[in-house]
Amino acid sequence: MVGHGPGAAAGCRSRPLGGTPLLVGHDAANPAHGYGGPQDPRALYTAAQVADLWRPHADILRADTVTRTVADADGISRTALEALVHAVRR
Repeated sequence: MVGHGPGAAAGCRSRPLGGTPLLVGHDAANPAHGYGGPQDPRALYTAAQVADLWRPHADILRADTVTRTVADADGISRTALEALVHAVRR
């Protein structure tokens, strides 16, 4: 999660009080266990990492790895792993 820390925390803090920060993005486990997306681990994060950054500013409602079905170049269904974090700003 190199470089995401300040940006992820600022994104949460920029929501108004009572607002709903929401992040959905490629999970750090995707290169090894999912399909597609960035392969550079420095560009990836887990839901837990983001939730830890947001926790001082928000109540975390959900922080999970979720799946998304995507089609590869041949039209075959594959599963991508996404980090999902949903919170309420306080």
